[in-house]
Amino acid sequence: MTHATPLLLLLLGACAADEGAKTSTGPRLDPDAPATDTEGGGGETDSTPAGDTARDPTPTDADGDGAAADVDCDDTDPTVHPGAPEVCDGIDQDCTGVADDGIAHDGAGCRDPGPPAFPATVGVVHVTVRTGSGATDGTDDGAEACLSETDCFSFNKPDWDDLEPGMVDTQVAEGVGRSRADFDRFTVRTRAGGNRWVPTCFSVRLDGEPVYCSEPTDLHIGTDGDELPEWTDPAGLTAQCTTCFDQPLTHGPVVGATTSESATIWLRTDATRQVKLRVARSTDALLEADPVAYRYPSAATDFTEHIEVFGLSPGTTWHYDLELQGVRYGPWSLTTPPPDTGPTRLRLAFGSCAKTDEQPIFAQVAALDPDVFLFIGDNHYANSSDLGALRQHYRHARSRPLRSDLLGRRTILATWDDHDYTGNNTDGTAAGKDVALRVFQEYQANGTYGTAATPGVFSAHRWGDVALFLLDDRYWRGLDDSILGDAQEAWLLDALEASDATFKLLASGSQWTSDGSSDSWAAFPTARERFLRGLVERQVEGVVLLSGDVHRSELRLLPGVDGGYPLPELTSSPLANSNSGCSADAELRACYDDGTSFIVVDIDTSVADPGLQARMIDDSGAELAAWTLLRSDLQ
Repeated sequence: MTHATPLLLLLLGACAADEGAKTSTGPRLDPDAPATDTEGGGGETDSTPAGDTARDPTPTDADGDGAAADVDCDDTDPTVHPGAPEVCDGIDQDCTGVADDGIAHDGAGCRDPGPPAFPATVGVVHVTVRTGSGATDGTDDGAEACLSETDCFSFNKPDWDDLEPGMVDTQVAEGVGRSRADFDRFTVRTRAGGNRWVPTCFSVRLDGEPVYCSEPTDLHIGTDGDELPEWTDPAGLTAQCTTCFDQPLTHGPVVGATTSESATIWLRTDATRQVKLRVARSTDALLEADPVAYRYPSAATDFTEHIEVFGLSPGTTWHYDLELQGVRYGPWSLTTPPPDTGPTRLRLAFGSCAKTDEQPIFAQVAALDPDVFLFIGDNHYANSSDLGALRQHYRHARSRPLRSDLLGRRTILATWDDHDYTGNNTDGTAAGKDVALRVFQEYQANGTYGTAATPGVFSAHRWGDVALFLLDDRYWRGLDDSILGDAQEAWLLDALEASDATFKLLASGSQWTSDGSSDSWAAFPTARERFLRGLVERQVEGVVLLSGDVHRSELRLLPGVDGGYPLPELTSSPLANSNSGCSADAELRACYDDGTSFIVVDIDTSVADPGLQARMIDDSGAELAAWTLLRSDLQ
């Protein structure tokens, strides 16, 4: 205690000196009363003890919203205060420090940017025609539409059978570079002869602006009898109708890439028109909901639009609709994935090779109600690098009735193979592959397309603790003596090594097996061996291979490489095409070649040894084969 005594005496002395210098009279209850001068020196002494809140001024509430200024993040706006309902406007209403949190939003304040200004010099022209539905209303002869004495646009596209009965055909011209004032008429004329053609609607869009629409009756274009080789609309270039499609919302919606907190909605319109998207937790709430996004689809992307919505909650069903020109379409619904960690139940269906117009298989896909449907290649058969032809094939595929019914309510992802790339068995040297990539990005709503440094359609997606890798087996094929190319292969191996997913599904349009065709991984044995060895070296577990292309469905077990585990391969084909025959080999577990089919995969990671069951289903809904795989077998 001898060391503490001098300090204690010093503190006591300081307190006594302070008491002698100032005498407290207690708190002053009336702030307007004069201060008491206890020392008689005429000076005012603060008699309020430090920390006495009665002495501190009360925080103001300038906007009268019940929240004092010290807790209100904007005391000039009564709609902003802690606990206020959040509104999508880019403002932090509830003072959490984050704008638009806890509600669906577009990441940009849900504001209407307003319609674009259409330029005086025309860059892009869209001309659309609808042919009558009578059996002989179509034509094989060429036809064109003229908007001036010299500016004519042919309806004929390569790799597409134009002007067929009941069809809506669109032709596009880019880089036109003509003044709008130059376009002063609408004339249609035959270019090849006497095969009668019966058009029932024409429309023109200049850089997206709807400048002309007409629905003529009893118009016969041709060179025989009372047919007209040329017809000019007497009303001039005016809009007498709205659209040659059934409605301004020509295609969609499609639910694209989803995460546990976001979703992408794809759509296409017939022109640059205002589109409003609403999202809510229930259909009743949807009726009163404000739009979460406004868009004006552009002529540069063929009026396709991808709208990403944020602020959704994991594992939740959301309802949405679209509004164009005062008409609301829908509602539809979508479901977000669960969080990326934790037990997951996922139903994924996939298939390839959808060529024929009738596609009844999609009724059975919809009946099984998958969480995700994957188009794994040959999703149409354009076999073309022509911009107009590729777009026309995508539009036609999207308008197949049973197929389109599925697209708006379940997550839809896609990769490509040769026929929807540029042509049969084409590779990375194909002319026009950049055009094919451009149109794929317009019409498929994946989350990403390749990387900033490596073009392509490859991407990675997550559904709970299941990872899905969509691979591009065409854009780089053969350029590095590889089917993926060096950069994509490195991206894939790095992503697989970093992934903590229980199951990792690798989707390639072409088959993986070394027993495959010359247009498959079997044609690149060195690259195939290198990739499979990479899985072993990086200790990547839980891999299941998906593929299509071969016009038969198969379940295979590929032998392991360098001590690795055997790899299951699930091949699903065709969705709507002819068959090729099965051929037995040591890998084959099941094969079906007697009609159209798809594969549905059910995954459950909530059990001690997570499982995956693959089932082949035909277009009657019958189960053709089943195969159960355990996670413990894939390590």
